[in-house]
Amino acid sequence: MPGLGPHGTFVRGSGTLLERARDGRVRALVARERMLDVADPDVSPDGQRVAFAGIERASARWRIWVVARTGGDLHCVTCDTSAPDMLFDDADPCWWGDSLVFASTRAGGHALYDGTPVTQLWIRTPNGVLTQLTHEPNGALDPARDPRSRRLLFARWWFNPWVSERAHGLTREHARALTPDSVNVWQVVSAALVRDALSAPALADVRLAAGGVIPRRRGMGVQPALLPGHELLAVSARNTGLAPRPGTLSLQRYGAPLSAGVRVAGAAIGDDTGDPYAENANLAAPAACAPVALPDGRVLHALDPSGRGDFGLWLVSGDGESRALLLDSLGTLELDPAIVFVRRVVRERTPRSRSKVSAIICYDDTPPFTYLDTDVFAGAGAPARRAGAHLHVYRLVNPDSIGQLRDVPVPRTGHIEVELPADTPLFEQLTDASGRALMSAHGPAQVRGFNTGAAGTTARCSGCHLGHSARPPR
Repeated sequence: MPGLGPHGTFVRGSGTLLERARDGRVRALVARERMLDVADPDVSPDGQRVAFAGIERASARWRIWVVARTGGDLHCVTCDTSAPDMLFDDADPCWWGDSLVFASTRAGGHALYDGTPVTQLWIRTPNGVLTQLTHEPNGALDPARDPRSRRLLFARWWFNPWVSERAHGLTREHARALTPDSVNVWQVVSAALVRDALSAPALADVRLAAGGVIPRRRGMGVQPALLPGHELLAVSARNTGLAPRPGTLSLQRYGAPLSAGVRVAGAAIGDDTGDPYAENANLAAPAACAPVALPDGRVLHALDPSGRGDFGLWLVSGDGESRALLLDSLGTLELDPAIVFVRRVVRERTPRSRSKVSAIICYDDTPPFTYLDTDVFAGAGAPARRAGAHLHVYRLVNPDSIGQLRDVPVPRTGHIEVELPADTPLFEQLTDASGRALMSAHGPAQVRGFNTGAAGTTARCSGCHLGHSARPPR
């Protein structure tokens, strides 16, 4: 699927950046012969510029470009003229004031699941400085701004091949696992954009923004988009890991986590393989993706109503009960819609972190972050409170190995506060005194993905979660 997931984001085709006016007239914002392919447009807050991912020719790579809607003024903002053939790709631009957040493979590395090039989020400030924001072992995509909370939404690939072993420790062998569930799901999260202890842009206070339920097909999400009020849209897939192919696609409406999605458009995806309707292989299911919400609650999205791979742009009511075709040209795929809002500009600023660091311990010359869990035994479904528990913190050494970083005794109060290396993929496991994983309502008390923290910030949570905390953003 072009533009979706780790395998579809950098698919090459032949595309054109078009604008449809209110009266239905369509014009090219970039001459068709200028770019080989385009994707992921995002309109600047003042409505005057469009950022998009583009590739100039077959021998080139995807880069982020900006074009003025009034014509002319097309320039590449992530091209390195001193090294134009660098072997990485950029995609998914998102305006943050005059800065741009985008996904890129420029950090290197490959996903732990299948060796896919890893996409991290980066930010480009108006002076041209690039800073890496995420450090995900499997990847991050689809940044979107939330102007209500001034937080950043994005999708991350939540997967960890190391699971709790039956006796003690961790294993990658399913036969020795306490449970073989490695999760393997894309989830929508929310984060604050702050400045770290080195005054560089960074993400902090990462929280689950949608879904988070089991069965996971109604709790996953990519391509998040805000609805009026406090709900959001996201795309769910038959294959929650999206690799190597996503399978059937559904557009879901989500309330505050933890809650299941409600289908708005696209396929009806069953919770299990025995669903007699949703899993019927003889039916060609419709597919929906790339949502954007209008102020009146309607949703503009790309839809393939017949399941034959021909996407057009459609409008659907927020409850999914009515829909109308907006644009579908013969022989082409219409994808990645974005709305032009002409409005008063409110500048997004990168706030200063409110966190204070009383003592600095350096790991590789970078200040640490503070991991603070007020009570690991708090909340429904958490492990039973007990004495003699330990929190084991592991770091990813390379794609094939991990190392234990800390073994922290946990008091009966469940309060843990420890400094850990910043910008490093980490995960935690809660065990008894013998090293055997404690059990929660959802299985072993172990983080099923990887977490990171920005230098000088504090990562706060309460309880022991399958993923991130589901606290609503403040």
